[in-house]
Amino acid sequence: MAIVMASGLLAACTPSVEDYPRELEEAICEWQQACHVYERRSDCVDALAIDSDPSFDYVRSAVAAGRIEYDGEAAAECFDVIRERDCEVRQPAEEPICAAALRGRMGRNGPCMVSAECAEGGVCGFDPSCSEQCCVGACRVRADPLAIGAACGGGLDCVDEGYCGVDPGGAQVCLPKVKVGADCSLGQGCAEAAQCDGSTCRAVKLEKEGEQCDDYLVGCEAPARCVYEADNRQFCRVASQLGAPCDPNGIECARFDTFCDKVSKRCVFLPAPGAGCDYQCADYASCEDLTSGGPSTCVALAAEGEACGGSAGRYVQCLGALQCDESEKCSLPVLEPEAVCPVPAD
Repeated sequence: MAIVMASGLLAACTPSVEDYPRELEEAICEWQQACHVYERRSDCVDALAIDSDPSFDYVRSAVAAGRIEYDGEAAAECFDVIRERDCEVRQPAEEPICAAALRGRMGRNGPCMVSAECAEGGVCGFDPSCSEQCCVGACRVRADPLAIGAACGGGLDCVDEGYCGVDPGGAQVCLPKVKVGADCSLGQGCAEAAQCDGSTCRAVKLEKEGEQCDDYLVGCEAPARCVYEADNRQFCRVASQLGAPCDPNGIECARFDTFCDKVSKRCVFLPAPGAGCDYQCADYASCEDLTSGGPSTCVALAAEGEACGGSAGRYVQCLGALQCDESEKCSLPVLEPEAVCPVPAD
């Protein structure tokens, strides 16, 4: 579950915990409209189900019981951060400020029903033998990384400067990573910025934008990455922004709502409904052959309440989370009513 805060907001602009799902949905939709995932923000709001998720009813109860601390200012800032996201990552990781909006207060082994109740990133684990709808779980805290010399395996990680290997006695323990130039022929882990070439840890060389990167131990300085170009040679290239030159066979476009136009060789927005297309359209449209062999055209996906399925003589898809119902109209999936489980006793 995500969240957000903006410093200096007036109290009247701070969302309540009751308003949180709706305002989160509005923030996501504002960002997604700006990135052409939806043509209209209202279409996005209609196609998402965040504000109707019944699981949030329990979260409200847990906040009222003091098991989750809700920070309205953090939520407001989180929403601002979401609105201001760029269009380069379609599914970005949760914004750090959003984790501050709903903070779990249950420590190790504290009773819980959802992971949001657990402090410091803990996870609510349940007894697999319990088959009831309202089984009470316990907050599980992730183990600290293992120190050098500690027994390892079973999914437990070693500290950054170590790796899980086998010592001379055959025991599986955390061993220190070997430095550049050292032997790695027995599977030893190499230190940061180095890789094993089969027998020796070699430093990885980071090239600047425009330099070749064909070699196994050559990478690119961020934000450049290694791409194939003419004659299968590889070069470090930075993805092009909207309107900038690009190469359909090499330099890509940075924004996920753009593509490299073969004619102009510049990054342009993906075609909207009604425009011609090869195979790509804006997210709210699909590229279809409407004239049996003629040029393909972008066709808008159906919004809430619009006809879908095969009723129009061709298969019409729905926007976002909308589904084509039995009457061949786009609608949100019907969520089964859920019993709101009681908050466990401490």
